[in-house]
Amino acid sequence: MKNSYSQAPFKFKKKRRSYALSIIKKQYEIPRTGWVDRQVEKPETVGEHTDDLIDMAKKNYPYINGLVAMLKVHDWPETDDEVGDARTDKFCPPEHRWSKEKKYEKEFFAMTQICEQLGPRGKYILRLWLEFEENKTQRAQIAKQLDRLQRIKKAISYQRNGQPVIAQDFIDNDEKYINDPKLIKILEKAKLRLTH
Repeated sequence: MKNSYSQAPFKFKKKRRSYALSIIKKQYEIPRTGWVDRQVEKPETVGEHTDDLIDMAKKNYPYINGLVAMLKVHDWPETDDEVGDARTDKFCPPEHRWSKEKKYEKEFFAMTQICEQLGPRGKYILRLWLEFEENKTQRAQIAKQLDRLQRIKKAISYQRNGQPVIAQDFIDNDEKYINDPKLIKILEKAKLRLTH
């Protein structure tokens, strides 16, 4: 973890603070399943993935209110033992691939349970998560594109470092969903690293 729970989105107190921090801490204990399935050594954790997203958002979109808070909580359901970092993508081995419907249902239930422990602010966190999932607002669309871009950049980094990852699979799968001009420029720069 980079520092003392830098992902905490709100200033909770006492038991609610301890509970929120336990959720955040657990993210750093969950390796990203896509990298585990590809047998990457020391795979990125959910928490590290979120840190990257937060860094990109702060650098490129400091003016989008609530974007960072949304990113901080977007993967909280994965800390539930019944959910984890479930995959729905076509590259996932069929034996543990989930349907998008199952993933949403399980994550929604998990997020509801988490937010019930956090009082009034929990309702706001749940609304942020739902907004991210529905992908209708500007900040949700930027958040989703950042999520895809980070995955591509990480795949490129792993391939360049000799890990068993084919970055082009991620580019082919995710590039078409990235349409924000800032993120397109970042993506194009990242893609150059595959040939240089």
